[in-house]
Amino acid sequence: MKSINRRDFVLSGLGAAAGASTGMYWGAASAQSAVNLTMTSWGSNAEIAAFNALIEQYKARKPNVSIKLEVVPSGQYYQQLDTRFAGKQAPDIFRAQYQRIGRYAQSGAAIDLSQYLDAGYGQDFLASVWRASTFKGKPHALPHHTDTFALFYNAEIFEKLGIDAPKSLDRAMTWQQFIAAAKLIKEKAGLNYAFAMNWQNSNAYRWLMYLYQHGGQLLDSDLKAPQINTKEATETVAWTQSWFKEALVPPNTSLKSSEPVQNLFATGKIGMLLHGDWQIPFIQDQAKFKWGVTYLPRDVAMAADLGGNALAVSRDSKSADTAADFVKFMVEEEAMRSFVTKAQFLPVRKSLKDKGLNYDLRNEEMKVFLEQSATVPEHLVSTIVMPSWDRFNARLADELELAFTSGQDPAATVANIERHVRSALLV
Repeated sequence: MKSINRRDFVLSGLGAAAGASTGMYWGAASAQSAVNLTMTSWGSNAEIAAFNALIEQYKARKPNVSIKLEVVPSGQYYQQLDTRFAGKQAPDIFRAQYQRIGRYAQSGAAIDLSQYLDAGYGQDFLASVWRASTFKGKPHALPHHTDTFALFYNAEIFEKLGIDAPKSLDRAMTWQQFIAAAKLIKEKAGLNYAFAMNWQNSNAYRWLMYLYQHGGQLLDSDLKAPQINTKEATETVAWTQSWFKEALVPPNTSLKSSEPVQNLFATGKIGMLLHGDWQIPFIQDQAKFKWGVTYLPRDVAMAADLGGNALAVSRDSKSADTAADFVKFMVEEEAMRSFVTKAQFLPVRKSLKDKGLNYDLRNEEMKVFLEQSATVPEHLVSTIVMPSWDRFNARLADELELAFTSGQDPAATVANIERHVRSALLV
């Protein structure tokens, strides 16, 4: 008589039934083949800790899956990622800013996730970030969180100088009031510089919120032609250039620098900081003075920056189905709640925004960021999520750097930007 091996037994109807009744069904999850995934990201200590905690939760759900988190400094991240894609050795899962998703989708580096998602999957996500994660109507990443900017301030300096921090969005400081406060801080608080802006490592898109505040925009309403060579844009360049001309900000904090401006604030070297919500854990830990958060300055309008990141599966992944499953887990409601409350980000699921969140740190300050996030212009979002945005961003950074550090004329700056944008739109 032919012997019956384990595989033959399981595949027979009797074996399957017996295995189901005895708990000895060898096709169960415990016998699944091991899957080893890599995920790459940058991030603060709080972000990395939040990622690792969720990786452990997923491994408890899927014991056969191992996920190695590779952490890269933010200033080197995209260069390293692009090099790995060029060598066909990209990680299975990668984190990317919404402004970068279009490029990775267009090149095929980030795969289309449609096959892994149910119909209507994107309906609970904020429309702006879902649109930012899609290319030609197909999701090539899943929105993980968002963030925006507000104004961190040294409350002890504000109190000493009689500067009132606005308590509501409609009372945010005007551009003129903000500059007046900056000059007062520099003159009376014994500091060499008053404030700094986080747009280092050529993150030029963060300048756009000031352009929108002043009534301008980079592209026309159809996103098909430049609309930057205007009085509003020239005046916006001049205003931000004045920060450097009048030595209100440190000269090494322009766009092409890599200066960690949060350090300047936390050590008391500046009195104000234009930065994002994810800096709260660092400042809470490092600052030895009383501080707070208030709203961005405003001009003819209020406008904020769209920040945040999505998670994508790479075309180099040998286990794309498992990688996609992990990404879906990371953006589930409870996983998202855990990440954003620990790492101090804003959720991108409508259900979480509606329910409200209790953050691990500075809940009241996080409410300021939540309010501020509602002021991101839709046209700004549509502009910076274009697949060609990286080309715009690089040229915008070049020209703004010349204006801020070399004194290039604002009118010449916007004329140059217009020429670069027109060329980029033709590619």
